[in-house]
Order: sequence, then structure tokens, then C-alpha cells
Amino acid sequence: MNFEKIVKQVRKKYKTEVAVREDERSVFLTGECDNWADVVAIGKMFVTEGKHVVNDIRLKGYVEKPERLPKVSDNSLDGTDWDVVVIGGGISGCAVARELTRNKLRVLLVEKHSDVARGASGANNGMVHAGIDLKHQCLKLKYGVAGNAIYGDVCKELGVDFRRSGQYVIFDSRLIRFFAKGTVKRAEKHGIPGVRIVGKKEIAEIEPRVKDFAVGALYAPSTGYVSPYQLTIAYAENAVQNGAKVSLNTAVTALETENGNVTRVKTNRGTVTARCVVNCAGVFADRIADMAGDRYFSIHPRRGTDLMLDPKAQGVPTQTISMGPTLKSVSKFGSGSTKGGGVIRTADGNYLLGPDAVEIPDREDVSTNQDSVNNVFGKHSQVCPTLRRGDIIAYFSGVRAPTYEEDFIIERSAKVANLVHVAGIQSPGITAAPAFAKDVAKIVADYLASVGVEVLPNERFDPVRPRPVKAKYLNDEERDKLIKQDPDFGKIICRCEEISLGEIKRAIHNPLGVATVDGVKRRVRAGMGRCQGGFCMPLVTDIIAKETGVDVTEVTKDDVGSNIVVGKLKEVQQ
Repeated sequence: MNFEKIVKQVRKKYKTEVAVREDERSVFLTGECDNWADVVAIGKMFVTEGKHVVNDIRLKGYVEKPERLPKVSDNSLDGTDWDVVVIGGGISGCAVARELTRNKLRVLLVEKHSDVARGASGANNGMVHAGIDLKHQCLKLKYGVAGNAIYGDVCKELGVDFRRSGQYVIFDSRLIRFFAKGTVKRAEKHGIPGVRIVGKKEIAEIEPRVKDFAVGALYAPSTGYVSPYQLTIAYAENAVQNGAKVSLNTAVTALETENGNVTRVKTNRGTVTARCVVNCAGVFADRIADMAGDRYFSIHPRRGTDLMLDPKAQGVPTQTISMGPTLKSVSKFGSGSTKGGGVIRTADGNYLLGPDAVEIPDREDVSTNQDSVNNVFGKHSQVCPTLRRGDIIAYFSGVRAPTYEEDFIIERSAKVANLVHVAGIQSPGITAAPAFAKDVAKIVADYLASVGVEVLPNERFDPVRPRPVKAKYLNDEERDKLIKQDPDFGKIICRCEEISLGEIKRAIHNPLGVATVDGVKRRVRAGMGRCQGGFCMPLVTDIIAKETGVDVTEVTKDDVGSNIVVGKLKEVQQ
């Protein structure tokens, strides 16, 4: 690649100077820009085959916010020794930890938040992608297709709801529909089953709520949906059931290296030693790599906002639908930078619209704003004009962790022998995790064996995580039997979602030991209905206090410091 030519293009287009150097693995950029979108765009200009981009171009006047760290400091982990330390409790880290427990290994997973699935793994639409948007061979395609194929089996083992619903990508142009024939051929080549083009008449019959501009659609039957946070939780719980330790409210603050190996992992809960470290740190994966002296890629945060509709919303489509590329955007289809979102029925019966894709400098900026809400609703109401704004009951944002190459990084470090990177995991990360976790576990096992660690199968490994009871979906006979066994299942706490006291109690006593209001919410959906916890949150807070034996003022919404009740105003005589 002619970097001098690109530097001249940057100077002309963005009116800024960029310095470039390279080594055998990466292209390194420095400079300064007035606009963050320009910083990202310039980084992409230097992407070349076989190399990563490390983009240190600064945003003029921007002071980066410090990482949010746990408000906890103790020595609970200090001096402990592990075969493997996994950094990060998203879908990547939890799936890898569970796969590692197939062998007799001492596995520690550390997560800086009070629960797993607190990053992008807990704030996405849960679509299990078919892979039709990926044009070229890459890790996203390899693991996305492989993960999709085994999704039903994995979710059955882990007791998580999964539905293979199919997806319709709507065309508004006959020319785009013609181009889609190439997508069908590519899907066949990549082993994606059943992809076909649906005509105007057929799409009108299948989904009558789609606007009449639709001249057809691309149908991908292997697309499905899952609750991303419940799957992440299930992976973590199964890992614990099979011998792993999950340490929450635990942030990695430094990595010490010696002779090309990580020797110590420093955290706010003490310093531990490990024979192998797996970097699953999401938007902070490049920071973890830098701690080990192995920063050869950059993460540029990308925020996506989703809108949640009431389960009782009228005018929503019966199918998962997405707006396909237009004549203006066709060149971006398959770029890997965004899937474009859609109207998606969730595993819990709601509908989600979105997400959008906005490049941001702050890795933890999960704020929502009116522009994103308007853009997401405007885009999808074009496809389905019967959608109503009044049915929106919540909106949320998550921050994805793309590299400039827009592909996953799943490999052992070339500089630090006992460090494995699982980085750049953005969409279709939820889809791909069941497949790449198996390969990461093998990479770790092969490395440990190569340095003399005896890696033996775990004969007690049980892949089955019991499915949580969901009283709402039981028939009358099943519910009556359950209530006779435990009357708490007949006491409804969350009226919107019909969640019983029995379910909440079981959620509190989960294998990870999470006892927060949001932890209960992620497990049983108490507070996710139309009132968004307005009625049930005080009740859930009180139940947590009683079940854990703490004062109600000690119960938190989520991370340490987010207390629901700060004190008593007046004593009430009983």
C-alpha cells in the first residue's frame, strides 16, 4: 500500500497531517483531528490486507474519561494461582470459560461489573445472524456460520429460549432485487442454507404490514433470535457448575510480564498468577493488550441504540424484517461495519427496532439521545408504516468493539506467549460465540500442553444448565402443580411480565451470587414490562433484602454504589 499517497489524500480531504509507521503486524497512525468521525474514517483508509491498524490520532480538545472501575478494594483473590484467567464477562468470556471447563483446569473469570453481560452482550437485539451480509472469507463469516449451525443444540443444553424465525430483507428497487441474486449464490458458496428471493406478491402475503413499495425480499431461514444477556448468564452459570470461579466487581488494573509471558494479573481484589490469560475485554481489549506490551490493534467504539416496543403493540410485523440496501447504500451492504438493524421479535415476546451505528470516542458512553431514537424509528417505520411511537416503552444503547479491519481477532499473541486475544467481537458476535469459544479453548489447551501442563478431560463436565421456571408460560395444570409445591409461585410481583415471587427468589439465589435489582431483572424480566419497574421495583428491592439478610439500604440497582434506598425518613409503628 502506498502510504504517502494516502497521507496526501488525508491532507486534502480532512485538512490534517497524519504520521505513519509500520511493523510486521500493524500500521501505526498519529495526528490530530477536529471531528471524531474523521478520526475513524482516516483509520479505515489505512486498512491493508494482512495488517492491523493502531490509530492514535487524537480528537482535538477531547479529554478521555477515565474507565469506570469497581468501588471495591480487598484482597479476596490475592495470592491465588490459576491455570487460566479470562478477562471479561461478556458472551466471549463466559462462553470461553464454559468451554475451558471441559478440561480439568483451574479457571478464573474476572468481570469489573456486578454481573456478567453488562456490556454489548447485554445491550443488543439478540439476532442470530445467517451471515448473508458478509461478502468475503473472514473470521466473522467462519464462526458466524458455524455458530448459527449449532445454536439450537447449545441453547437446549443451557436452558435458553431460541427461535429460528427467519429474516426478510426488503427491497425497494427491482435493480437491488436483481443484485440480490449474487447474494443467494454467495450464500450457497458459504454454506448458508435456504437463502432465496421472495417476490412482491409473496412478501405481501407473508407480511402484509410491509409498505407497498416492497418489490420483494431476500429470505434467510436460518436467522433466529435469543436473549443475549440470558445466554451469557447461562454460559457463566454452567461454567461455575463445572468448576470455574467468576469474580465480579473485579477489574484488571495491570499485567506484569517477564521473558515474554504474563506473570501476574493485578486487580482491585488482589494479584493472581496464571499460566495463560485470555483477553475477552470487549471495548477495552486493546487496553489489556497494551498492558501486556502487545498493542497491535485498535478498538474504535461504535454505539447502537435499540427501541423496545410493548409486547401488546399493534401494527407490528409478524416476521423479522429489515430494510435492504437502497441504490444509494448498496456499496455499503456487506461492508461489515453495520447490519443495518431491523424489526425483530425478541425471545421474550417484545419487539425491538434498531440498532443504528454511531462512532463515538467514549468507550462507555451508553447514553441515548433524540436523534438516534428518531433515526431508528424513522428508518423502520418506512418499511412498516403501521408502527406507532406510543408503543415504545424503553430504549437503550450498547457500545460495540470493532477493529478498523472490521473482523474478529482470535489468536495467541505473537509477542506474549501465554496471552490469547479474543478481540474485535462485534456483530455477529452473539451468533459466533458458541463456535469460536471451542477454538479458543483448544488454543489454550494446546499452549498449556506445550509448556508441560497436563490437560485432562473433566469427566464430571455437565453441559446442561437447568432451564429456569417461567410460570407465565405454564398451562393451568402445570402452574397449579407448581404452586402446590411452592405457594410463592402463585404470588405475582411483576404484573406487567407476570413474574412470581418464586421466580424472583430463585433468581436471587443464582450460581453467580448476583443479588441486585438489575440482576434479577436480567434473569426473570421483573421490571421489563410497560411500567419499567414502576410498580415492582420496591417489592423486588425488599425481597432481595430479606433473601440475602441485608438492610434494604444496602440493596443496589446494579454496580456497587447504585443503592436504591439511601435511608429512612420515618419509623412506622407496626
